[in-house]
Amino acid sequence: MSKTNNSLSCLDRALIELRAQLARILSTVMGAKVGVLRFFLLALIASGIFAHSARADIALERITTEKGVLLLLRGSFALSDDPQALAREVATTGAKVITFDSDGGNVVTAIAYGRVIRAVGLSTFQLRSGQCASACALAFVGGTIRYAEPGAIGVHQSSFSPGDILDGHTAVAAVQQMTAQIMTYLLEMGVDPKLLQLSLSVPPDDMRYLTAAEMAEYKVTAGFQDAAPEGVSSSAAIATPTVEHTAREEVVEPLSNEDKALAFVASYYEAWSRGNAEALTFMDRAYSETISFYGKPKSRVYVVDEKVKFVMRWPVRAYNVKPGTATVSCGTYCAVVGIVDWYAKRDIGETISSGSARFLISWDPSTGKIVTESGEVLEMDKNAVSPLRILSQWYDQNAVCRGGIGNSEASAAACANREAIAAKLNAVGWCHDAEGKAGYQLDWQRCGGTGDQNVSAVALSSKASIPRSAQYPVTGRFSGKTKLPDFRGRDRPFNSFRTRIRDGMREGPNFAGHYSVVQIGCGTGCLFAIVGDNNTGKPANFPRGGEDNPSMQLHFELGSRLLAAQWLDYNANKCVVEFFDYDRKTWSLVRKVDVGLSDACYRAVADNLR
Repeated sequence: MSKTNNSLSCLDRALIELRAQLARILSTVMGAKVGVLRFFLLALIASGIFAHSARADIALERITTEKGVLLLLRGSFALSDDPQALAREVATTGAKVITFDSDGGNVVTAIAYGRVIRAVGLSTFQLRSGQCASACALAFVGGTIRYAEPGAIGVHQSSFSPGDILDGHTAVAAVQQMTAQIMTYLLEMGVDPKLLQLSLSVPPDDMRYLTAAEMAEYKVTAGFQDAAPEGVSSSAAIATPTVEHTAREEVVEPLSNEDKALAFVASYYEAWSRGNAEALTFMDRAYSETISFYGKPKSRVYVVDEKVKFVMRWPVRAYNVKPGTATVSCGTYCAVVGIVDWYAKRDIGETISSGSARFLISWDPSTGKIVTESGEVLEMDKNAVSPLRILSQWYDQNAVCRGGIGNSEASAAACANREAIAAKLNAVGWCHDAEGKAGYQLDWQRCGGTGDQNVSAVALSSKASIPRSAQYPVTGRFSGKTKLPDFRGRDRPFNSFRTRIRDGMREGPNFAGHYSVVQIGCGTGCLFAIVGDNNTGKPANFPRGGEDNPSMQLHFELGSRLLAAQWLDYNANKCVVEFFDYDRKTWSLVRKVDVGLSDACYRAVADNLR
């Protein structure tokens, strides 16, 4: 009995010393109220006493104190984890704070937990004696208030597990997609995306533990200055003299960062729709010195050089954000996401590009510069002869403008949008056919006439040598219910694209009798493909695509094993078409044909092969 009492006495003394140490830390850094301070002390001490090594899946533990419940999230993040379990635990316990004992795990799952943490309003708190490293850092930054001791948060490169064997194209696309997801998430949480650059500089087998200065700089820690000590009023509550005015003054509310960000994006696409000189002048001033450009860190000089190459290829341009699609979220940076419709035309040969894309622009309100640009093509209009999507926007806005009630805000906004769109259409050579017609009869046509296209097909040196689909017939066609891939087991390397693959395969075979060709965008002019066997459910990579084969287009048929891949060879300034025979196991290159200079790649594959 005496030994037990002595042991408890030693433990009590240790707890007293630890309480004092934590009190100094928290009162200095957080300025928390006394009651809240004590709550953190007791909870964190308890978590230290009962700490165990991390397990291979997530477990939530309740640490009950006299002031409430603190949650301890323990284990490695896995795809099988349910982030909503945390939301249910918060609803049950009323917990306000969460801490971690985790060495990382699956990045996507960690991000999902971080979003739940933010949604339910939890604060995150981490001592150096605990463990929050790798993907756990992403969950930690979900906290509304975030405190961590120096050395408590570790970061390094996110990498595939040793058991994942991915070919180059899939790995590049997966890394690009994951980088964009992490970047978007950090912006949502108000964290400086430069944290990602720091993480990428640390090898996967090493760990960089952040200093207090680094956590403050990258906004990993934030919010504790908002909690004032008990009995001390905030500066906002200090009484100020009342000034009486003899006349009513109109107060003009300053624009919010959200409004400024949306205005910047509108200006960006307006400038991009002007002549080359004006467009490039704007672009040269629009970017920060270092940018995350479609998932990769690039210099401003590099990005502007890419813009120069683009405007030289497509000197006639009209880009307009689809009304009602743009959303903005501001923290340290403002992330604007939306859909933009475009029309572009070559100055030679009347070649036209038209389509719709999703964009992400992250804008720094302190500098007025872009820090992140990314996006993906949603649709492309084959054989377009007009700016049909821009015209569609004009007709939609015209209907609201003319059909609006009085001076409603919606009607006024639609009228303003209509005029802005009309200016862009005029700039690319499209005019109202307005003479002698009422407003509701207005129509659009090419300025000065219809301007019929005069696009000549590329003359192939030997059309007889081009493989034809009929020469590669299938031996049978799949019938029955499609079997989907096993993303948790055999087909785990394809898990990052499981939704796109499932959706594509559920539509049934579209190639070689048994297969579904699923095409996935990886940025502007970037495409790769995965081919799923509807009989076995096994997916396979197509050997072309990604950054190595820009502007790729595919041509294939259900009744043939032949697949044609057209892509742009920048080094040779040529457009090439490669023909592959797929025999259920391997892709055999049958022939490679040059179909013209780079311009030819802006035509459909079938057009180039006629």
